[in-house]
Amino acid sequence: MGKSALSLKLLDLRQQHNLTQKQLSEALHIGRTTYSYYESGTRVPDLETLLSIAKYYQISVDSLVNEITFPDLATSNSDSYTQNSDDVRILQHIKQKKIDPNYILSFNKDDIEFLINFKKLDHMNQEELKYLLNYKLRKNPKNNEH
Repeated sequence: MGKSALSLKLLDLRQQHNLTQKQLSEALHIGRTTYSYYESGTRVPDLETLLSIAKYYQISVDSLVNEITFPDLATSNSDSYTQNSDDVRILQHIKQKKIDPNYILSFNKDDIEFLINFKKLDHMNQEELKYLLNYKLRKNPKNNEH
């Protein structure tokens, strides 16, 4: 597997900070081999690891995943690789919608179940629910804060 934009960015950041893979992996509390897979493009870090890396370098996750191209997931045989790639794609989608990733991370199981059920509704019922939600928010603006 070739180098991705993310793997090259990880390598560049580590070298800019004059760190070894061992030093960085210890700071991130992950194995050196695992981190080396990220830099080689063999694996893609999951969302939690991306957040840790961004926090370590004091940069946004957006700057880590911005303009990253992904391999064709259909050709990947690794469930782990596919899951990690999905995590990065989700982050990119959140970034494009200008949503704070920390807000998404605050969702609990009920919040996610609500969204899943909303998507199961037909268009007319979704619009009706949106109307009701907007009505409730207008009625009590204090509810509109997150």
